[in-house]
Amino acid sequence: MRVKQVHGNVVQVLKRGEVTAAARGERPDGDAIVSNEPGLVLAVMVADCVPILLADRKRGAASAVHAGWRGTCAQVARAAVERLTTEFGSRPADVIAAIGPSIGPDDYEVGEALVDAFRSAGHTPEDVARWFIRRSSKLHLDLWSANRDQLVAAGVSPDRILTCGLSTRAHPEVFDSYRSEGERAGRMAALIVVPEPR
Repeated sequence: MRVKQVHGNVVQVLKRGEVTAAARGERPDGDAIVSNEPGLVLAVMVADCVPILLADRKRGAASAVHAGWRGTCAQVARAAVERLTTEFGSRPADVIAAIGPSIGPDDYEVGEALVDAFRSAGHTPEDVARWFIRRSSKLHLDLWSANRDQLVAAGVSPDRILTCGLSTRAHPEVFDSYRSEGERAGRMAALIVVPEPR
């Protein structure tokens, strides 16, 4: 099951037994999906944006999250953890998170407008200073750290967050990168199967 990604923080919920719409190929707008339907495959498509996969094996729930800079600014990863909690009773401490390949901080040069967007969204000055790094005269955004910090703020234990650490732009022979290839860039899928509850 996929959502129609819109670069925001909308989290779609698919509860056990509600797979009929998904089977018809309907894709609601959103940048994350959470489900407790065992065996259902959840997916997001990326080409530089951050794919985040979440699993709670105790409750039998999972999430696939698409976090570009807009979704990261809007805290989509945190929103997904919160929906796992409210919809399925997950405890954030039980959630395992995987942050997949995406554009890395060394390769993601951005403008001052993004700093303003994060400040306007209510991120603390300390967070903004940690996520936006100046190298020479250029400004870079660390989406890995930003999403990791937001998962921790949502209650996910730091030792249960795995970050791939591979930049899509730095490895064009392996990954698709919109920044490198523009409109010609392919897309990569990040997939997770909803586990059976334990």
